[in-house]
Amino acid sequence: MEVVYQWAEGKLFNHIIRLTNADEGCIVRCIQRMDEVLNDIRNAGRIIGDNTLVQKMKETSDAIRRDIVFAPSLYTTDV
Repeated sequence: MEVVYQWAEGKLFNHIIRLTNADEGCIVRCIQRMDEVLNDIRNAGRIIGDNTLVQKMKETSDAIRRDIVFAPSLYTTDV
């Protein structure tokens, strides 16, 4: 969690990889999965009509959707 939090705070990738022993690919995938969870929560917020929740999830998603983690790749993008 600390790695994803630091990423959302704007830290560089080379900084966050020093916080864990996990492989870089695993870190990237975890951040991408977190974005998928945020999107699911945002959709649930829309369904129940909680605009505050929707806005918070959008802001959080925007914070982590940056740089190399979300660059198009043959290995991580869905076909």
